[in-house]
Amino acid sequence: MNQQWYEKSFRRNLVDMHIEDWDERFLSQFSPEDYVENLKRAKIKSAMLYFHSHVGYSYYPTKSGKMHRGLVGREDAMRRLADLCHENGMDVIGYYSLIFNTYEEDRHPEWRIMDGEEDDSSKRQRGSRYGHCCPNNPEYREYVKTQMREIADYFTVEGMFYDMTYWSGVCHCPHCTKRFFEETGYFEIPRKENWEDPVWRTFIQKRYEWIGEFARFVTAYSKEVMPHASVQHNCAYASTGVWKQACTEGVTDACDFCGGDLYGSIYAHSFAAKYYRAVTQNAPFEYMISRCNPGLAQHTVNRTHAEMELQTFLTIAHHGAPFIIDAMDPVGTMDSRVYEQIGSVFSKTIPYEPYLTGKPMEDVAVYYSTTGRYDRFGQGFDHRSAVIGLSQTLASCHVPYGILTNSVMERCKDYKMIFAPMIAGLGDAQRAALCSYVKEGGTLYFSGAEEPALLRELIGGELMGYTDTIHTYLAPLPAYEDFMSGFNEKYPMTFKVMLPLVKLTGAATTVAARLCLPYSKADDPKAFSSIHSNPPGELTNHPTLVFANYGKGKVIWCAAPVELDRRKQYTDMMRRILELGAPEKEWSLTCDARRQVELLGFETENGYYVNFVDLLFDDERVTTRPFTVKLRIPAGREVASVNLLPTGAPLDFSVRDGELTFRTPETELIAMFEIKQK
Repeated sequence: MNQQWYEKSFRRNLVDMHIEDWDERFLSQFSPEDYVENLKRAKIKSAMLYFHSHVGYSYYPTKSGKMHRGLVGREDAMRRLADLCHENGMDVIGYYSLIFNTYEEDRHPEWRIMDGEEDDSSKRQRGSRYGHCCPNNPEYREYVKTQMREIADYFTVEGMFYDMTYWSGVCHCPHCTKRFFEETGYFEIPRKENWEDPVWRTFIQKRYEWIGEFARFVTAYSKEVMPHASVQHNCAYASTGVWKQACTEGVTDACDFCGGDLYGSIYAHSFAAKYYRAVTQNAPFEYMISRCNPGLAQHTVNRTHAEMELQTFLTIAHHGAPFIIDAMDPVGTMDSRVYEQIGSVFSKTIPYEPYLTGKPMEDVAVYYSTTGRYDRFGQGFDHRSAVIGLSQTLASCHVPYGILTNSVMERCKDYKMIFAPMIAGLGDAQRAALCSYVKEGGTLYFSGAEEPALLRELIGGELMGYTDTIHTYLAPLPAYEDFMSGFNEKYPMTFKVMLPLVKLTGAATTVAARLCLPYSKADDPKAFSSIHSNPPGELTNHPTLVFANYGKGKVIWCAAPVELDRRKQYTDMMRRILELGAPEKEWSLTCDARRQVELLGFETENGYYVNFVDLLFDDERVTTRPFTVKLRIPAGREVASVNLLPTGAPLDFSVRDGELTFRTPETELIAMFEIKQK
C-alpha cells in the first residue's frame, strides 16, 4: 500500500500571509522563485501555501471573493509557487482560513459572529482587526463550499489545512438562536457565563457539537471536491483552549491527522505532543512551531538556534512531525537567514527520521477532558492547567505516561493508573468508563469536586458546598504526615483556593486528611489573626484526602489541586500518589536521570526505541550526564543489541530477571537508542 504524504514527511513549513492590500507595496516583491529557494535552504519536505487568509483575500483568481490586489496582473503567482514546490520534490498543502474573514464580515455584516454581551455587535465592530463569520450561517457555508471548488479546480495539492475551526466568541446571531431553539426548545441564548445555569450548560454543550459538525461538514466537502487530498483542521485549541473556543475531539476526529500551533512552555509542548499523539487518526501527529519568539506578534525576534532545536527535537522524540511557521514581510519578502537556521536544525533531525515508528509505551495516563476547561469560581486555574502541572511532575519522575481523552475511553484498560486532576465536563459515557476501569482493578486519582456524581459513586461523598474563603489547608491525620511531606494538623498543607465541603456517606473509605480553615473564615480585611497571613485555626471534619476501594480497584481523591503547585513538598506528594497506584518496580521503562530529562519509549515488532530529551536545554548547550536506563523485557523476548542512533554505535547492556539495563553516553539535547531483539 502506498504511503500518504504525511506518513513520510518530518520537515514541514508555512509562511503566514495574513496581509492587507491597502498599500500598493504589499506583496509587490512576492517571488515564487525566491520562496522556493528559501524552502530548499531549510530542507523542507512539505510546504503549506496560502490560498486564503484571515484578512479574507484569496491568493488565486477567485470569482466568489476578492483576490489580493498585490497579485493582480500576476494572478498565477501562487500556482507557480505550488508547481515549483512539486518540481523540487515537495508536497503542497493548501492553507484556508475558516471563520476568520475580515473582508467578508465587512462585506456581509449579516454573516458576523455576534458576541457582544450587551448588544448584537461583533469584535470587528468593537475595534478588532479580525472579522469572524458564523459557521452556523448557511450563506457563509455556501461561500466556503464555492471557494473549495475554486481551489480544487485551480490547484493540485496533496492536502488541505483549514485554520481557526473554533468559536471566536459566544455567538447569539439569528442562526445560532434558531438552531439552539430547534435543538433544545430554549428561546434565548444566555449572554453571560453562569455555570450554575442549566440553560448555559446546555448551550455550552451545543457549541461543542456545532463546531464539531462544522468541521465534519468542511472535511466531507473537501474530500468530495479533492478526494486525493488529506484534510486537517488546526487543533491547537483542543490542546490549549478553554470553553470559549469549544474545540474538542469533535474537531480532531474530522482530521486525517492531528496537529496545531502552540506557544506555551516546554512542558505544555510535551503535554500537547502526547495529546496530539493520542487523538490523531494517523501517525505522525504534527506540531507547529513559530520561528518568532515567543510568537508571530514579535515579527523580527527569532528563536535562538538552541530554542528551535529543543522545540523541534522534543517533537521528534515523541515521533511527531515538526512544522516551523514563518511570517512574510508585508512587501512579500522572506529572511533567508531564517531558512538557513531551519535547515541547520533539520540537518540534525534527518538522520532520526527512519526510526520514528512504534507504539508508545505508556504505563499511566493523564485524563484530559476538552469539555472540562472552565473556571467556575474565577480562581485562575482549571482542569487543563492542573493537567499541565501533573504532566510536568510525571515527566520529571520518568514514568512512561500518555494522555487519555473523551474519544478514546476504550484505552482505559491499558493503564496501571489513571490521573484525572480537577476533572470536569464528563459525559455519562466517560463517567461510566472511569468507574468500570476502577471496578475491574484499576487505580484512579482524581481531584476537585466538579464531578459530584463521580464523587458520590467512587468514594460515597456528597458535595455540600464550598468554603467561603480561599485560605484553606489540608491537615493530615498522624498516620499520613510522611505521605504529605511532613505537614501535620498544627502545620497543615496550605492552598489559596476555595475547597469543596464534602460529607462521606460510604463506609469503604479511609480519610487521610481533613479540611482546616483559618481563624477568620471570611476574607474580611478587618477580621484577621495575623496581618501578613491567614494561619490555620479551625480543624473541620470535612475530608480532603481520601483512599477508597471500589470493586477490585482503588480510588484516591484529593479536594485540592496539589498537582498545580511546583513546590517540592507538593510534587513529592504527587510522586507518592503515583507510587501508590503504579509502583516504580512495575514500570516498563525508567531511568535515574535528572528531572529535566524526559524519557520516552516505543515498542516495535523488532524491539524498542528509547528516546530522551533535555527539557532545560538552552544556548549554554550543557550536556546531559550519563545515566542508567532500565527496560522490562517480556518473557520470550531476547535482546540482541543496544545501539545509539543514528550512528548505530553499540552499547554495553545486561539482562537480569526480565530487566534490560544500559548506561547512556554523555549527550547533548537528545539521544535515541534502538534495542533489537534476537
